[in-house]
This record gives sequence, structure tokens and C-alpha cells, in this order.
Amino acid sequence: MTKEIFDKAASTWDEKPLRLQLAAAVANAIIKTIPVHNTFKALEIGCGTGLITTEISPLVKSILATDTSDGMLAVLNEKISAQDLRNVTTQCLDLTSESHGLPDTSFELIYSSMTFHHIKQTEKILHVCRELLSVGGKLCIADLDEEDGSFHGDMAGVEHYGFSKKKLTVLLTKCGFDKITYSTAHVISKETNGIKRDYPVFLMVAE
Repeated sequence: MTKEIFDKAASTWDEKPLRLQLAAAVANAIIKTIPVHNTFKALEIGCGTGLITTEISPLVKSILATDTSDGMLAVLNEKISAQDLRNVTTQCLDLTSESHGLPDTSFELIYSSMTFHHIKQTEKILHVCRELLSVGGKLCIADLDEEDGSFHGDMAGVEHYGFSKKKLTVLLTKCGFDKITYSTAHVISKETNGIKRDYPVFLMVAE
């Protein structure tokens, strides 16, 4: 269901200013919060059309941009070609799958934006991230603060109404992470049922 939704939306994904503003804010928050280095191998989970990856790519050695949507990856591959992003490669995979097929390597940075609320198996994906990170590597997750379900008009493909930072911290610790910090990366203002509401987006960083 989620794959079909994003495949269909891919061609017009970048046309919404709210999405562009969010991606720019998250990319900026990641860059300001952790010491991104040009030796880093990075992995993005749920890269979409690459709005964040294209911002981070000049600062790192390489990025493997992953998504479960072939449509989203097709748009990103066009950008890679047009912008000559030689250090970015893409792969269609589901990291919660037992046979995800990820290359046998480790990463200094793993990041994800507005993807975790679409992943049912939160603990499992965190364990995978822990296994893929090098010693001292950083995990950056940007997603919605816990909300009442009003953010999405269509709930298809939505597994979580944002996240409680307290509960997520407990889960991260259980999965082997420490030095866990949070900040507000962005606030999405949108009209819901005729009422304008603010939805904070946190940036969680863990080592």
C-alpha cells in the first residue's frame, strides 16, 4: 500500500512548497547538529526524491539513498544525472525485510526524514541501523512529535501518529544507542478541518 501511494505521488512530489521547506530545514538541522565530514559514508532511509540527499551529498564521501518506492527513486536518479552527483547511488529496498540485500559495509551516518512513521516495526529498523553504523557513527531521525492523527488526511500507509520522544529514547537505548539528543528541526503549519495547526518535527541524534 505505502509503495503504491509513493509511486503515484513521485512525479509531483517536489511541487509542494511545504515539502521543500521541511527538507531544507531537516538537512540544515543535521548539518548544524553533527560534524558531517567528507570521509563519511552515509545511508538515507526513505530518501524519496532526494531533497535531503542532494543537500548533504557535497559534504560527505558517499551516500546510498534507499527507498521502497521505485517511482521516487526514478525521480532521484534523474537528479543524480542532471546534477552530476557522482557520490550518490540508489537502491530499492526494505530494511525491515530479512533479505534486504544491503551491501556488506558500514556507515558513519544514517539519516531519515518523515519515514519512520510509515514503518510499523520501529524496534527492528533501529536494530538494523545499529548493526549498520560504524563505531561512533550517528543516527539522525527527523519525524513528527506525537500527534492525534490529524496530520495525515489519508491514513493509508501511516503506522504511527508521530512519536513520543520519551518512548523513542527508551527504545533507542534498548537497541544499543546512547548520547541521544533532540531538537526541533521544523514546524509544519497546515490547515486541518478548517483549522490551522502547527505540527513540530523533531531531529533525534544518537550514537
